[in-house]
Amino acid sequence: MLLHLQESKDFVTLDNLSEVLNISKRSVQNYLNKAELWFEEHDITEAKLVKKQGCGIALSIGEEDNQKLSNLLNSRYFTLADGSVDRRIELIRLLVLSRDELTIQFLADQFYVSRFTILSDLDWAEAWLSKFKLKLFKTQRRGIGIVGDEVSRRAAIAAYFDLKEQKEPYAESYSANVFRLAIERLQKMEEIYNEADIKKICSIIEEAEKEFDFYMDNEYYTSLVTHITISVYRLRNGCTIKKEFMPPEGDFPQMEMNTSMFIAKRLEKTFSIKLPDSECKYICIHLMSYNAFHEENENERRVPESIEMLTIHLIEAVENSTGGGFSSDKLLFFGIAHHLKSSIYQQKENPGVRSSRNLEVPADYKEIYESVKNQSKLYKEYSGIKPDEQELLALTLYFALSQERTTYRKRALLVSGMGILPLLELRSYLQKKLPQINIVDACSVYQLSLYPENAYDFIITTVQIDKTDKPIADISHQTKAQMVKNLEEFCVLGM
Repeated sequence: MLLHLQESKDFVTLDNLSEVLNISKRSVQNYLNKAELWFEEHDITEAKLVKKQGCGIALSIGEEDNQKLSNLLNSRYFTLADGSVDRRIELIRLLVLSRDELTIQFLADQFYVSRFTILSDLDWAEAWLSKFKLKLFKTQRRGIGIVGDEVSRRAAIAAYFDLKEQKEPYAESYSANVFRLAIERLQKMEEIYNEADIKKICSIIEEAEKEFDFYMDNEYYTSLVTHITISVYRLRNGCTIKKEFMPPEGDFPQMEMNTSMFIAKRLEKTFSIKLPDSECKYICIHLMSYNAFHEENENERRVPESIEMLTIHLIEAVENSTGGGFSSDKLLFFGIAHHLKSSIYQQKENPGVRSSRNLEVPADYKEIYESVKNQSKLYKEYSGIKPDEQELLALTLYFALSQERTTYRKRALLVSGMGILPLLELRSYLQKKLPQINIVDACSVYQLSLYPENAYDFIITTVQIDKTDKPIADISHQTKAQMVKNLEEFCVLGM
């Protein structure tokens, strides 16, 4: 906050500080109240915060103290190396795994920081938990805890393992039945769960793979082991998924359901626990989202009617919005339909996790992205969930590929009597102004007879051409603006 105020040349509002620092306005106000005391503690005597109604806050500071402040803010003392990242990750662990309510004083004592620091960390934690539809409650009598359903809580626990996780080689040094787990994930899980139990779960999953003849790659295998491990420990503590969070029975493919029942029975026998139907369906949803089974016949390739209708209406809506010819592209229909078949379950299985990734829409696809995003209500109507950012981008890319696949640009050959440099300059100018055509090459009138006719659809020329069967767009003796206008008309009317 001080760094932002120091770098600002003018007054800064509370809203701006809140947005830049990614904390609440209340936290900003708390920091501002502590700032002058902080200045005194660090012997910065010529600094003060100036507050002006309607303008915001500004930092007034002398030149010598400004240099002293810069040295402090750029020192190790004021970087994330002070442990705030690790502290916040540990705070998340305590919140999502603790069965008891916590107090601010307990957390302050646990991390050797002030209550003020814990309040700031809790603001950050609350924002992180909101991605999973979880909320924090903070009361004087009850302390601090999490409010939310069991599915969301398990998704948050799984996402905890993703925090600060790095891409590392798989744990080949471990025994054979855990080598497919990413080493970072395995090490994090062993900090919380029993290693022997994790190995048993790995064995059960691999036994199911052999029994039903399928194989998951290491990423999906790691995810399934993580979720089942969390489920086993939550069930041991009496935390089960309620039936109302599960889709109807008919939504589950037979192969995935048989596999999940097989895994459930092995888990019951191995860990002496009882898995209700809702937990069996929960495992099935994971298997469906991983798309692990290869479909052999037409019946297995079919998608549910709700997904088929969503695909049809989604394509129609985006076509009407953008003017693209998407409804005639069968590849687009089947691509989106089978994408939705698994992606909807991925979002239901891991609410919030997918959106934590940094995603960027390519500039060329912004119009399609906005059109897809505008169909979020339609998406929710048929799927029961609002699409996350990753889903919006994935659907955008399907439409973008269709656009490239179905949009044919007429190929033009530019013919002129001018020198090579002005000829290439004209070609570049026309191509930039007329992206709807593809100027494949440029040549002189003497080279034209040697050019294969199947390489272009029409000719753009600045000189007279006598013998050719191709359509000719004559742009001789015209300004560049006239050339562009006449070529636009030619593309519409002349071919």
